[in-house]
Amino acid sequence: MFSRVFRYYSGRVYIKVTGEDLERFINQAVRDGIIFYNGKKLPYSFRAEVSTQDFKRLRKAAKGTGIKIAIRAKYGFPFVALRWRRRKGLIVGLFLIFTALTVLSQFVITIDVEGNDRVPTEQIFAEAEKLGLKTWVLKNNLDLEQISKKLQENIPDLIWATIDERGTNMKIRVVEKTLPEKVIYQGDLIAAKTGFVDQVIVIQGIPVVKEGDTVKKGQVLIKAAGGMTEYSIDVSNSREVKQNLVDAPAAKGFVRGRVWYSAEKEVKLAEEFTEKTGRITVGWGIKIQDRVIMITNQNNPYEQAITETKSYALPSWRNWRFPVELIKVTYEETKNVHVERTVSEARQLAEAQAREELRSLIPAEAQVLREKVRIRTSENKVEYVRLEVETFEELAVYRQ
Repeated sequence: MFSRVFRYYSGRVYIKVTGEDLERFINQAVRDGIIFYNGKKLPYSFRAEVSTQDFKRLRKAAKGTGIKIAIRAKYGFPFVALRWRRRKGLIVGLFLIFTALTVLSQFVITIDVEGNDRVPTEQIFAEAEKLGLKTWVLKNNLDLEQISKKLQENIPDLIWATIDERGTNMKIRVVEKTLPEKVIYQGDLIAAKTGFVDQVIVIQGIPVVKEGDTVKKGQVLIKAAGGMTEYSIDVSNSREVKQNLVDAPAAKGFVRGRVWYSAEKEVKLAEEFTEKTGRITVGWGIKIQDRVIMITNQNNPYEQAITETKSYALPSWRNWRFPVELIKVTYEETKNVHVERTVSEARQLAEAQAREELRSLIPAEAQVLREKVRIRTSENKVEYVRLEVETFEELAVYRQ
């Protein structure tokens, strides 16, 4: 942490060095005490970052040697101060904005509600306002724990409530009481998936299929004796809390059989892709109307990177929007990767990917009877692997 702060306040210059006898020049610079950070040797150039003091020494040493030093980016407080020294009016404006933001940060500017479905948001807002939580009140005057407790007591349909403070925003998070919901299940047992029936055990009801039959998904396996069963289900914990026989008992029993699954994957013998190196640089700035002023890390320091820009606007007040936004620019370095695989490696990878796909489809309690791996090689150096799995599992489920 200290080193990062020191780097920022001392300043860094990202450079590219080219020319004849490049390696000799770099070695001489190191012997002279010049420190290179994150140096990268390329076929015809050398890239690194140096302090502002070492950059001046390095540029002076390069004169008359045929060595060229190009600046790719500048980072740190000295360069920020240099840019801002010419913008005194803007500095005063920013100081006033900072003062205004500091004052505004002591107030509640926006209030959100999360987690409600049946209880109207307007009702929660109205109750919170009665308890003192409303926009443009000082945050220090609010007892959020007490307000949360009163919200839960005053609104009967709430089982829990809490208030999270996030800057100038208050987020009211609630959980509503769960009402028992009527869910009606047909009394028939049907096939959960297509398969071949090996075993039928009927406890209650009329069997519709027998051993040796092939069934399709949704087909009736054991029929109820003439009616359906009605259940009252508590959706919050998925437990059956009440049972009423409407006409006749639901079908009960087991229908087990074989089910076949398959997945096919392809893997190239040679592949090029881009991956992240893990190095990230973040730059901050402000946006005033249409003008963006970067305060730190004005330029992308990497040769190849993913750039992501986010803006953080101040909450609006009575349909008036503050003309200042905070800008965050993230540079995430990437590199091109070329992978060469043998035929064996490609097949192993494709088979592993196929197994991963089938693992999400086959129930944990299913018994795997046999597996078969089919391999196919195409003319464009791609290995295709098809995995076929035969299982023995329960087929019967209640119709939803």
